[in-house]
Amino acid sequence: MEGFLDQMRLGDVYSQVLPRCGVVEVAANGDRGVVGSPAGDTMVIVEYTRTGTFAPAATEALKAFFAIAGGTYFDIGANIGLTTIPFASDPRIRCIAFEPEPVNFGFLHRNIARNTPGSSVALHQVALFHERTTLSLAVAEGNIGDHRLTIAGIPGRRTVKVPAVPLDDFIDNITPPLAVKIDTQGAEPYVIAGGPKVLRQAGLLVMEFCPHLMRQLGGDPEIPISLVSNFQSVAIMRGGKAERPRYGSAADGVQAMRDKLRTARETDEDYLDIIARR
Repeated sequence: MEGFLDQMRLGDVYSQVLPRCGVVEVAANGDRGVVGSPAGDTMVIVEYTRTGTFAPAATEALKAFFAIAGGTYFDIGANIGLTTIPFASDPRIRCIAFEPEPVNFGFLHRNIARNTPGSSVALHQVALFHERTTLSLAVAEGNIGDHRLTIAGIPGRRTVKVPAVPLDDFIDNITPPLAVKIDTQGAEPYVIAGGPKVLRQAGLLVMEFCPHLMRQLGGDPEIPISLVSNFQSVAIMRGGKAERPRYGSAADGVQAMRDKLRTARETDEDYLDIIARR
């Protein structure tokens, strides 16, 4: 398909043509195996179809972290499983995946079962927050990677109610060393605020930093900046770009985050991908 359709055209096929034909699910084959997704998605499954992989820099960092001794992996914002599957079949790694959106969670469950049969991944259909509560999640019909917790709703989006719990509720699930991935469309400050005990144990952190989305939810971008300052080496990459991570000091990483905080445009497309190591 890649030979005659560019990414935009693939998005059109998935979001417009297939649903009109009554197709409700699609699947693509790549380095994670055969992964299913809602047919209307224009981003996540399109990227996997086009490239045959997903989040390669984060995946390689996680593989290197677990290579020696295994450990525990918290995948916060697991979506349909593309960032969980590479580690789910390794018996040395305890995988715990969180995804609050019901449709995504269904595909997460099926994709894990299909590609890592017999694995013991713990799947939790909850949002992580600073307290136990029930929250509204605004659903992005055309982009399964952009569902967002919301206070007042988002124009043009339907909302669903989801349970929310603190990350520290899962501290007893950790077998060191621990790696944590947080990609929650602006909820990162609240995830961090609810998980200080867990995150103090993290030897590797993979996180998205989008000031616009954090402000939209009323979160404080200084919270993730403070978390990153506790690591020894930090790689900062432009969000959505296929870059190899270049590690510098924590001070350099914090400065890059502060620069982004100061200059960020009011759009969800202006963000950083962060990999931090202790």
